[in-house]
Amino acid sequence: MMEEEDNYLFAYLDKDIEDAKEDIKNGKGLSQKGATAMLLKGMYNHIAHLDVELSDIRKNMVTLVTFENFKNSIDSKLNWFMALITLLVCIILPIILEFIKR
Repeated sequence: MMEEEDNYLFAYLDKDIEDAKEDIKNGKGLSQKGATAMLLKGMYNHIAHLDVELSDIRKNMVTLVTFENFKNSIDSKLNWFMALITLLVCIILPIILEFIKR
């Protein structure tokens, strides 16, 4: 729906901008109406461009949820690794040392 409204706005602004260009060519100068139309269209185009850039940036961002999921996955794997090391040091290593002593 917004695109249709934008088209109506642009049609209105484009007409005023063309009238302003014609006035400038004819030496009448730039009217308040022409200047306002040019500024509005320029600002709209600038904001639309920034919106596209922001959308692109958002697509490339790692979200907090994604990061937390990754962190939890690493934490889980690290916990398993630490449990295996503890098992090795506390249980298996003493058994191996006992066999070596014999």
